[in-house]
Amino acid sequence: MGNLGGGELLVILVLGLLVLGPARLGVVAQQIGRLVGQLRRMAGGFQAELRDLVDDPSIESLARERGRQAVEASPEPVVEASPEPVVEEAPESDFDA
Repeated sequence: MGNLGGGELLVILVLGLLVLGPARLGVVAQQIGRLVGQLRRMAGGFQAELRDLVDDPSIESLARERGRQAVEASPEPVVEASPEPVVEEAPESDFDA
């Protein structure tokens, strides 16, 4: 449940009791519990779908084939020789040291 300890949960419950009152606190707690359960189920389903996609061998072979085709279709890289750097001489000074 994250980094919430017993003391933090107690403070949250006391504040909830003061703000909502004893009758509404139970209803709100049930609604929050249902929401958390739905979120966990949705997250679990999403993770399962991702695992299935990653583990699917047909998708992997299709991706490898597309990569192979892209490499075969790309032209050879052209390597150009870089020109010699131009070195400029410093201008002569009129001042003699």
